[in-house]
Amino acid sequence: MRISLCVKKMIFFLIIAMTFFSCSKKAGQEKKYDVKTEFIHGAKVLTNPDYPRDGRLTYNLVEELSIGEEKGEEPYILNQPIDLKVDDEGNIYVLDWGDTRIQVYNSQGKYLRTIGRKGQGPGEFDTPSYFALSSDGKIFLMDGRNQRVSILDTRGNYLNSFRLEGFHSEMKIDSQNRLYFQKRTQEQEVSVLNVDQEIEYVTKIYRTDQTGASLFHLGDFRGEKWVTRMTSNTSSISRGGIFITIWNISREEKLFVGYNETYQLTVYSPDGKPEFRFGREYAPVDNKYYKGLFGQKKYMPAFKRMIIFDERGNLWVEPYTTDETKVIYDVFSPEGIYLQQVTLANRIYQFKNGKAYSLIRPEDSYAMVKRFRLELIK
Repeated sequence: MRISLCVKKMIFFLIIAMTFFSCSKKAGQEKKYDVKTEFIHGAKVLTNPDYPRDGRLTYNLVEELSIGEEKGEEPYILNQPIDLKVDDEGNIYVLDWGDTRIQVYNSQGKYLRTIGRKGQGPGEFDTPSYFALSSDGKIFLMDGRNQRVSILDTRGNYLNSFRLEGFHSEMKIDSQNRLYFQKRTQEQEVSVLNVDQEIEYVTKIYRTDQTGASLFHLGDFRGEKWVTRMTSNTSSISRGGIFITIWNISREEKLFVGYNETYQLTVYSPDGKPEFRFGREYAPVDNKYYKGLFGQKKYMPAFKRMIIFDERGNLWVEPYTTDETKVIYDVFSPEGIYLQQVTLANRIYQFKNGKAYSLIRPEDSYAMVKRFRLELIK
């Protein structure tokens, strides 16, 4: 029996279609990323696998700019830089704790000015620990010992200040130029002399406007334990534990916060209400370095002390590893999906205008600020 040309064509296209459908199905299966979603006490919890959806990537940090000298002109010698910020024009602000000042450089690395000096008066700093740049041209600097936030313009002129009751730490700023900071308080009294006690602390996170008024309490976050010993009836010595509360504010003004004993973070709305939790499966790293300290914890923290956002709004979390020769980041989408694992040579302090900025102090060398371009290694 002969088969007509029309029937042959129909059979041919049917085979092609079935083959395409089969390949598409396999490809879809290969691309499927199994995120476990569950509701615990009414809260949505996402648990990613221990591998990223889009793969593991390694980037070269191609150096474009370096600031910092061992010898030379004084403005380029950095003592103990602890943080940096970059404005929209690419100017670089470096908080130098050792020299009690902020050094400002332009986008080509040329020194522009010094802001602040040691002292107690307006525009002077005692222990400058954290700072933030606002989009309306202000610098907010937290002075821990003076228990205040100083407000200056970007040329260093003193504008105002407000007090903080007690010791506060951290400082973030959102797109509305509202400030965020934290205060740790202990949950119980330390009363026994010369005996170490593990005391639970609560991290309280607040938001305020630029004047320090309109204080809003975002929440209390528990879990931290410090080893404390009374030395007299009025004073004590405390040693922080290895697990801490870590947080940051997204460009949508949401609070991302995690206690790093486990690999899980919670996202809160701008009014302080929990929206969902996310994390990933991981193998805990044995605690060798801290063995015998801080309650003899068996494992190291799940992730390290700084989480940052890139310009796409993705969260970069640095998991704890035993390899000190490189820096590894887990990159999560704002929705909590584990997108990529990225390996770099240095820790990133800020992404700005498509570039990455770092503070570096090589062993037995001097401190430097670096600007990099990320180049994917194929």
